[in-house]
Amino acid sequence: MKFQSLFTSFVSVTLATSGVLAHVSLKTPCVRYSPFCTSCPALPAGESLDYSINAPIGTHEYVSQPLCKYTTPYGTPAATWTAGQTVTVEFNPHAAIHSGGHCSFSLSYDGGKTFVVVHDELRYCFLGSKPSALVNTATTLSYSFKLPEGLPSSDKAVFAWTFINSSGNREFYMNCADVAIKGSGSSEFSGPEMLVANYGPESPLIPEFNGDYETGIDLFNSRKNITVYGGGASPLAPVSPAQSYETQVTSIVVTSTAPTPTTPPTNNGGGNNEALPPPPMTSAAPDYHAYATPGEYRAKLPYAAQRCVKYK
Repeated sequence: MKFQSLFTSFVSVTLATSGVLAHVSLKTPCVRYSPFCTSCPALPAGESLDYSINAPIGTHEYVSQPLCKYTTPYGTPAATWTAGQTVTVEFNPHAAIHSGGHCSFSLSYDGGKTFVVVHDELRYCFLGSKPSALVNTATTLSYSFKLPEGLPSSDKAVFAWTFINSSGNREFYMNCADVAIKGSGSSEFSGPEMLVANYGPESPLIPEFNGDYETGIDLFNSRKNITVYGGGASPLAPVSPAQSYETQVTSIVVTSTAPTPTTPPTNNGGGNNEALPPPPMTSAAPDYHAYATPGEYRAKLPYAAQRCVKYK
């Protein structure tokens, strides 16, 4: 038992000081299960800190973890924001920013199934300007931006940071924080849908930039507008950008489980040769053989996963 305790301590220290710190992670507001944040809510029962919170949740070849990494929220919000407020988000100064890339900041009102973008930092995220060569050291580790005035209220909103790196393996990074939003009185908000790319073979591929920081911008410019609701309902269909803010869209509440990720290889990319963490999911996606049609199976999946289902 003493040896096991010493071994566990050694592993924890090693993880906290070596390759796991090879990527950036969100520091403020406190993300779910991060050991690198301060003033965090208490961990949910049965959960533990994740010392690989910096690792990507997948690459273009495979999915390692679900969106947000963890689907069980904190019991209390890590921050309380007001619609129209200027907020500041901060990142841990780990390393390996992969020459910058595209960052988005989004909010979900349905537990992480649907995300609407509230701010973008495209092309030079963590750098501020175009680098003259490959670089892995951040010059910008905080961003301040104004939340939209029309956000609805929620004490269980999910704030997400997503990152698509410029150089290295084609990866998708995501951290999520539980926040409360004091809204404007509106019950809904429309904006661009969060782009998910380099996250499994069914997702769009954004290749290495190779100095061209317009790479992938076409996908960001063509994001669909969606409407999210303060009551937590997921949109049935995206809203056209030309439609009015007040357009009524039929909504549903999705209660199904997340899809089972594919088994990752031992290298998570970017030249770091570190293993991605095993998926923390507790339940598998429904077996499509149990349903009469692909449409019935698709309806059982979370909104974010429905776009990635492929039938033979």
